Amino acid sequence: MELTLEKTKRKKPINKNRVAFIVMGITLPILAFLVFYLYVNFSSFVLAFQNDRTGEFTLDNFKGVIESMRNPKGTLSIALTNTLKYFIKDIIMMFVNLIFSYFIYKKVLGWKFFRLIFYMPAIIPGLVLSACFAEFIKPTGPVGVIAEMIGKPLPIEGLLQNSETATKVLIIFTIFTGFTSMLFYHGALARIPMEVIEAARLDGCGPGRECFSIVLPLIWPTFSTMLVLQMSGIFAASGPILYFTQGKFETTTLSYWMFAEVYGTGTFGGTGKYGAVSAAGMIFTALGLPIILFVKWLTEKIDIVEY
Repeated sequence: MELTLEKTKRKKPINKNRVAFIVMGITLPILAFLVFYLYVNFSSFVLAFQNDRTGEFTLDNFKGVIESMRNPKGTLSIALTNTLKYFIKDIIMMFVNLIFSYFIYKKVLGWKFFRLIFYMPAIIPGLVLSACFAEFIKPTGPVGVIAEMIGKPLPIEGLLQNSETATKVLIIFTIFTGFTSMLFYHGALARIPMEVIEAARLDGCGPGRECFSIVLPLIWPTFSTMLVLQMSGIFAASGPILYFTQGKFETTTLSYWMFAEVYGTGTFGGTGKYGAVSAAGMIFTALGLPIILFVKWLTEKIDIVEY
């Protein structure tokens, strides 16, 4: 009997298609990891210590980046300031998104209309939104007409061509288009068992207590994940700089500065200034990593409610 079973197992044909599928499924992610993660990061590390022209070892890339950051009027100093403004806005928008998601979850008066308005930026293509916004804030557009009526006309050159207003206007635009994360919170809120909410109501739990003592702990895994992801982009926060201003009028951010340096329109000049960009990336990674790990450690201190 045992011999018969062994012969049956040996005669079982190998499914070549299944083996090929498994090999492909393993090979492609490994290749992607080796090429797009290990090779790219190792190459960036090497380029940070190389002269872009001669390829010799140098620390000039780090010196140039630090000097530009120390200069209050330097491009990198302005880019860092603007980046932190966008980042603070993104953190505030996290809580704003959570609050509005809770209101929609509670189906307050007009919740369908507000849901449509908040989700609309995620439906309309970004280029269309940007073009409409640019026309909307022109001196001859609706904003310009209203400003003229109240006796405070806009600058002749427009809000986006003025160093005092350009960054503020771009931040306002990103606030309007920053409600897309409500989709994640809405999905987490939809998973909350209604029995828990009904039991809280029977115990006399009000909306505020329900939000902070019941709802927030239940969706904490989603919120903490979004928070850590947001913190990981502390030095990558930016806006539609390329479309609106191309970094002019003191609107550049670190992300756009890196783009401009690689394409030869930045402060260090030339084309493909990978050394300066790689050095800046290493500096900001070293600054941001402790912050990210600390926030991650704090979020893990709060117990996750399972349901």
